[in-house]
Amino acid sequence: MTHYTEETLIELLQQDHPQDEHASACAECREKLDSFRLVAGALRDETTWDELPLGEAPVPETITNLRAFADRMAAEDAQAALYLPDLLSGSRELWMNNLRRHPECRTAGVVRKLIESVPAALDSMPRDAVELTNLATEIADHLESATPQLRGAAWRERAYALFYTGDFAAAERALCASESHFTESSVNEYDLARVGIVRALVERGLEKYSSAIAHARASASQFAVYEDAKKSAGAHLAEAHLLMSCQEYDRAYESLTALKNNLFFADDPDTYGRVLGTLGFCSWKTGRIDEALHCLDGAAQLFEELGVHSEAVRARWNAARALAGEGRLADAMPRLRAVARELERLGMMLAATEAALEVAELLVTSGDYAEVEEICRKAMKHFQESSMAYTASALTALALIQEAARNRTATRLLVHQVREYLRRVPAEPNLLFAFPA
Repeated sequence: MTHYTEETLIELLQQDHPQDEHASACAECREKLDSFRLVAGALRDETTWDELPLGEAPVPETITNLRAFADRMAAEDAQAALYLPDLLSGSRELWMNNLRRHPECRTAGVVRKLIESVPAALDSMPRDAVELTNLATEIADHLESATPQLRGAAWRERAYALFYTGDFAAAERALCASESHFTESSVNEYDLARVGIVRALVERGLEKYSSAIAHARASASQFAVYEDAKKSAGAHLAEAHLLMSCQEYDRAYESLTALKNNLFFADDPDTYGRVLGTLGFCSWKTGRIDEALHCLDGAAQLFEELGVHSEAVRARWNAARALAGEGRLADAMPRLRAVARELERLGMMLAATEAALEVAELLVTSGDYAEVEEICRKAMKHFQESSMAYTASALTALALIQEAARNRTATRLLVHQVREYLRRVPAEPNLLFAFPA
C-alpha cells in the first residue's frame, strides 16, 4: 500500500472537513494525521505563545541539583586519582590485568582521569597513550552509569591516539564508535565537531582528502559558533595539512602565515608551535629553505620547553629532511640519526623504522652497506616481536634491502620504495609489496 506524503496529509488537515477514504482506512496515515492535528491545535493555543518574561531569580532546586552533580563528580575524580597508581603500575602490558584485579577502578571518574592523562602520554610515550585509551573504552563500554558523552569521549581519544601512532584503519573504527555514542545525545554538535577534526586527520592518512577537508571546514565553522578560538585554529591547521596533501602548498602557505600572525600574541604556545612547525614544512615544500629551517628549529625548541617531546622530534625530523633534500647530507645525517633514536625511545616504532631507513638511503650513497644491514636487522626484529597483521609483508620488504646490502647492490631507489611501502601498509594491511625491477 502506498502511503500519503506528509505534505499531502497537511493539505488534508487544512480542509474544513477532511474526508478521505485512504486516510480513514490506513492506520499509519491516520496516526500521522492525528499527530499533525494535535500540533496544529497546540499552535493555535494562545498559551503556546505566552511571552511572559522568565524570572531572573535563581531556582533553588536547580542550584541544589547542579551542586550535587558537581560534588558527586568531584568525589568520583578524587577517588579515581587514588585508584590510578595501582591501575597503571608496571609496564603498559600489565595495565589491563591490573584492571581485572581491581574492579573498583571501573568508575566514570577513572575514565575521566585516563582521558586527562592521554595528552601528556602522547607527548612522552605514545604507545602508553594508546593503552590508556584502551582502558578508558573498556571501562566506559561496560559501565551502566556511563553517559553517551563519556563513552564518545573515550573512543574519540582512542581514535586520536591510534592516529598519532600511525594505525589509521583502527583509528577510523574508533571514530565510528565515538560518533555512534555522541549521536545518542541531543546536545552533541560541539562534541561531534571535535570528532570531525580527528576524522579529518585520519582520512588524510587514508588519502580521503576531499572528505577530510569537508570535515575540517565543518568543524571550524562549528567552533566559531561556540567562540572556541583554540579549537577553531586546530581545525584550520588540519585543513592546511590537507591542502598540502593535495599538493596545494601555496594556498596552505598563505593560510598558515595568516594563522601564525593571528596566534602570535595569543596565550596558546602549543597551538602556535604546531602552526610554526607546519609552516616550516610548507616553506620547505615551496622552496623557502631558510624560512623552513627557522620555523622548524623554532617549533622544536618551543615544544621542548613545553615538554611536548613527540612534536619536538617531528619538527627536527622535518628539518633533517629539508637539509637532505637540499643535498646537505653532512648536516642531515646526524640529525636523522638522533631523530630515529628519539622516536624509538618514545615507542613510535613505525616512525623510528621510517627515519632509520632514511638514514639507510643516505648510507647506500656513500657505500656504507654494513650499517644498512644492521638497520634492517633491527627493524625486522621489531616487526617479528610486534606480530602485526602486515608483519610478513614488512619482513619480506626489509629482507630484500638486507640481502641487497649484503651483496653490495642496494640502491637509494630500493630503500625509498621499501620505506614508502612500510609507511602505507599500516592503513592498507593487504597491500602487496611491488618488487622493483
